[in-house]
Amino acid sequence: MKNSNFLYIITISVIILAGCQTANQPVINETENVKAKELISNIKSINSSSPETISSSFTADGNTGEKKFRFEGKAVFDKNGYYKITVIDYVFQSPVIEAYRESNELYFFYPSEKKLFVDDINKIDLSAYAGFKSDYKIIYALLTGNIPMINNYKVYKCLYSEDEKGYYLILENNECYENIFFKEDVPEKILIIYKGNKSKFEIYLKSPVKIEKGIFFKNLKIIATEINSNININFIKPTLNKAVSVERLNRNKLPKKTEIIRVN
Repeated sequence: MKNSNFLYIITISVIILAGCQTANQPVINETENVKAKELISNIKSINSSSPETISSSFTADGNTGEKKFRFEGKAVFDKNGYYKITVIDYVFQSPVIEAYRESNELYFFYPSEKKLFVDDINKIDLSAYAGFKSDYKIIYALLTGNIPMINNYKVYKCLYSEDEKGYYLILENNECYENIFFKEDVPEKILIIYKGNKSKFEIYLKSPVKIEKGIFFKNLKIIATEINSNININFIKPTLNKAVSVERLNRNKLPKKTEIIRVN
């Protein structure tokens, strides 16, 4: 897929954020408005049909600055409010992190450091864990077959690309812009630009698996320009909408002298 228009949209967004355009909200003509409503309806349909359960092995590789990394692991997810994600170092085959969700409680256990962080799904600051600015709900949506949409959005523009034969739907709220590219009404890439520090967060959605009206993307590429970091996540033969048993965190089985840190 060509990236010229995606880079063009990035440039336009940066110009907007730099204050080189008028502060007035751009006029959305009726054609744009109708198409924007159609694309938003498509997203809502995909999200309402996202998998009830997911069980999959995965690999993740990428870099942070000049430092490369590669992990593998297992994810088990239940839409009722539970998941367990285990991440293992690819070379040494040692556990790096175990992440759990139990309703509103989040647990991040780091075995090598003997530390357990306890957080709240409604208060978590993902940058404290990931090192870059992002909304936990956006990452959670991506990993569970949903298309993330920023909170309290309004439609900024809806543009057709002749080069890429698809639409760019640009949403805005007080904090950021979200630009979603659709090819044949299926989302393929997302750009989020934060107004405060102008940091960019790019997401590429690949290898879609259709499930009724929903779509699960087996390959995700996430680029965080703020810290010169990118990660490729590949789900391996994911099992969707089948009965799963999500393991809960058992504090009695934690190693002795594990430090428990309540974040939120």
